[in-house]
Amino acid sequence: MKEVLYKVTFLPSQRTVTAKRGEILLDVLRRESQPVSAVCGGRGNCGKCKALVTDGSEAFPPTLTEARLLTRDEIAAGYRLSCQFKVMTDVRVKTKDLAVDSAVSKRPLPKASIREISPQIRLEEFSLCKPDIDDQASDYSRLMSALVTERPGIDRLNLLRRLPHVIRELDYRGRAVMYGSEVIDLLPFSDESGIFGIAIDIGTTTLAVYLADLKSGEIVAVRSASNPQSAYGQDVISRIDYTMKRYKGIDELRAAVLATMNKLIDDLCKESAVPKERIYDTSIVGNTTMIHILLGISPGRIASSPFIPAFTGGKVFESRELDLEVSIPNSKIYIMPGISAYVGSDITAGILSSGFAEDYGNVLLVDIGTNGEMALRSGERIFACSTAAGPAFEGGNISHGTIARPGAVDHVWLNGKDIGFSTVNGSKASGICGSGLIDAIAVMIDAGVVSESGRIKGEHFELEGTAGRVRINRQDIREVQLAKAAIRAGVSILMDRAGIETRNIDRILLAGAFGNYIDPENALRIGMLPNVPVERVSPVGNAAGLGAVLAVLDSGIRERAESLSSEIHYVELSGRKDFNEIFVENLALREG
Repeated sequence: MKEVLYKVTFLPSQRTVTAKRGEILLDVLRRESQPVSAVCGGRGNCGKCKALVTDGSEAFPPTLTEARLLTRDEIAAGYRLSCQFKVMTDVRVKTKDLAVDSAVSKRPLPKASIREISPQIRLEEFSLCKPDIDDQASDYSRLMSALVTERPGIDRLNLLRRLPHVIRELDYRGRAVMYGSEVIDLLPFSDESGIFGIAIDIGTTTLAVYLADLKSGEIVAVRSASNPQSAYGQDVISRIDYTMKRYKGIDELRAAVLATMNKLIDDLCKESAVPKERIYDTSIVGNTTMIHILLGISPGRIASSPFIPAFTGGKVFESRELDLEVSIPNSKIYIMPGISAYVGSDITAGILSSGFAEDYGNVLLVDIGTNGEMALRSGERIFACSTAAGPAFEGGNISHGTIARPGAVDHVWLNGKDIGFSTVNGSKASGICGSGLIDAIAVMIDAGVVSESGRIKGEHFELEGTAGRVRINRQDIREVQLAKAAIRAGVSILMDRAGIETRNIDRILLAGAFGNYIDPENALRIGMLPNVPVERVSPVGNAAGLGAVLAVLDSGIRERAESLSSEIHYVELSGRKDFNEIFVENLALREG
């Protein structure tokens, strides 16, 4: 029997693809790299994978799940859940753009973190004697003998193939691009294009890519975007599950993130007028699951006890090995070492860039996200752990939740008896992101709308203003309680291992984009952090991304990363019999 195919047209691009009769729309969107968020992994629980079906919706009536998760107005307007909708005729579909404004990520490098501009990449001039009948040394030997680097060599076959032509084209004089003792490219003396590096932070929710000048140490430009793997689930467990249950599932997830990385790098090069061929070094950080998927290594063993990753150490690859040769054809790729299955190289990078390791006293670093990773330094010892905070602070499992995008409620405040709020870019309210949610709950407590136990007066609370309205219901508050209790329990256990109390904590560093926008007073107010004086709490921005930048600007950072990752004491919370008790103790929305 002939297979029936229908056209699916994406708006506003007007790009048209085909789908099999009865194919789930979410699978089509994933396959075609269309922006869509599926917090629950497509199980029909979250209601986040909304798509506007402008034509063809009537061919497949709304399911009971859609009737439960979508409002009547949304259904009437043509919105469908892509995990429920089946393609039964030609359809036209518009999804939400999940792109993130890149400008928010760019900030100067912390001066204390970088000792000197000493990248792994450097230029070495050479001048060769031309061969003659009395000097028949090979081109390779002639070049190696002229370099002052100890025991230099060429490992790249494509450069070796070009060597005879390039040397003569340069008239035997030029500059060798060195990666340590390896020659990776040859340039003419007259080339003024510069040498550059790329740093990439692969977050569970967001990708951030930095372009750095390896001579000046300047961050030239930054681009960021939502991690397209959100279409397969908001947390790492959902994505691991997808790789294990779907044939070539890991290939799908890998292709999705690679496509976005390639686009961001291409955009950076065009924006900055930097030739992609002049990018010679790339450092990548991320949690352990994100790194495994990027490399095409199964993360399956990470999901179940005893939680064993394939590797955690630092690695160096060629761009072609990671399928990045189109965007960075001449670049080496450095993967920073992680610590364990659930504390990845993003924390290693954050420790290095935030000044955590050099700071005085007892210092706590918390990266607040889907995976609540944290590290505590006390004296010469560093302890680290990860808690399953869930996606609430990144918009997941929240009725009107969203990432920090234009229109997201990002701050809420109490002004007398009135409650005010702002949105990202001042746009019309489209939802509430993590920083706004924490503010809102703290304000609701102070206004007597929510009790410390999480009880809310009425079915929901409505934020209403000139920018629009957003609702917060009982389940939303419960999700925040669960997330903040997981983080606070993790901190308590690290403090117990270090033998310190709350009064002994000298500084708390909040990492990540979310940590950068959170109001420390309100985080303390709901009991997410130990109750220290607010002046001891400092945001450090995207510490992971800046740590990745440092790794391309200072080769010594890589040595420190390797040493640091082996020195950190990882605390496995699932092995603590008292974790559940501590978790329950911290569910209350109060300082402590």
